[in-house]
Amino acid sequence: MKQNATVLDSKDQERLIVGCDKSACEGCKGSFFCTNKNNSFEALNPDRIKLKEGDEVELNLPGKKAVNTVFISLGLPLILFVPGYYIGTLFTSSDLFLLLFGLGGIAVGFIFAAIFFRFRGKDYVPTIVRKKDKGDE
Repeated sequence: MKQNATVLDSKDQERLIVGCDKSACEGCKGSFFCTNKNNSFEALNPDRIKLKEGDEVELNLPGKKAVNTVFISLGLPLILFVPGYYIGTLFTSSDLFLLLFGLGGIAVGFIFAAIFFRFRGKDYVPTIVRKKDKGDE
């Protein structure tokens, strides 16, 4: 998955702070839940391309990693609703409590995702492919 971004902080040439163009977020339906409201995130520069603040760069996050990120962040918690619900049937038949057990399963999924990305998040950081020239689209 390719994405264009602007370098915001280039003090560390190996791990740069970049930001997406605000127009990329305007049509996004998930912007309400977005944690990148400040519109900046970290990107790796493995080729040590000489960059400074304001430079336009092209980022790459392999498609498989992008899909895995979405699945772990959102899919797994939703899938864990079902086991949570059925574990609840062992204890009660109240619909309200079954719903709460299902929501507990979702919470466990989000906790697992947070722990996973705390320890393996660096494997899911986009990399800078190249510096874009002013005429590039």
